[in-house]
Amino acid sequence: MVRACLVVLIGALALVGTVAGAARAPLRLELTPVSPHALDPTHIVLRSATVAGLRVQTISPGGRSRFVPLNRVTPSIARGVVHYGTAGRWQVRVVEKAAGSVRLRRTVMVLPAVVTPPPPDFGPLGAENCSPPSPANTSTQGFREIFGTAVGHEELWALPFVPRGASWAQADAAAFDGLVGKEIKIVFAMTAMHLPFTARGPGGQTLAPAWGPSLHSSSNWARQPGSEWGAGFVFPTAGCWRVDVGVYGTVWLLLRS
Repeated sequence: MVRACLVVLIGALALVGTVAGAARAPLRLELTPVSPHALDPTHIVLRSATVAGLRVQTISPGGRSRFVPLNRVTPSIARGVVHYGTAGRWQVRVVEKAAGSVRLRRTVMVLPAVVTPPPPDFGPLGAENCSPPSPANTSTQGFREIFGTAVGHEELWALPFVPRGASWAQADAAAFDGLVGKEIKIVFAMTAMHLPFTARGPGGQTLAPAWGPSLHSSSNWARQPGSEWGAGFVFPTAGCWRVDVGVYGTVWLLLRS
């Protein structure tokens, strides 16, 4: 009887030690890379005695928060991927689902997004206020094509179909005459296409496509790096127009008239 009680007591003490050890198990949050560029993937590994009741939250420099989807690979390990949208000081927190209390905090300095340089036969990338407009050139296929300003290690190309009554104003840049008020079809090709398509013009005007974007299932355009879409725009005023493809790419168009 005494021996049986000792066995039960030893078992109970071992269980208490196991529970206490689990409670003391360190909570770890691994971020790779430690100092990422905006829009590039950061891989997250969350480790704890149990990760079932934990969430990972990011907070942007402007205070916007979101939870990162996690995939639990074992009871003690969960993995996820986050893309920081902008450069600056971000917070990454581990939060308990039930209580909402913060278990761990990390500060991440996010570097500016990596901008894809233009090919050797193109001029400088387009920039704010069309200083300069996006560079253009004529391909070996005879297409007058535009190289966009893209980030996140992607490429953005644009192939405009200039309507009757309008014309290119420069051979080496996306500048046009007689295009105001006319519909222009632009084919966009990007490593991975992103939405939405939005045009922003002088005085903060915002413009949605007149139609599209429509996916092209096939193409004879040699510059096509991944996905290809077509969209139509009618620009109501002259000036600098930026056509954004999600947050990953911009084509700067200068309309002189």
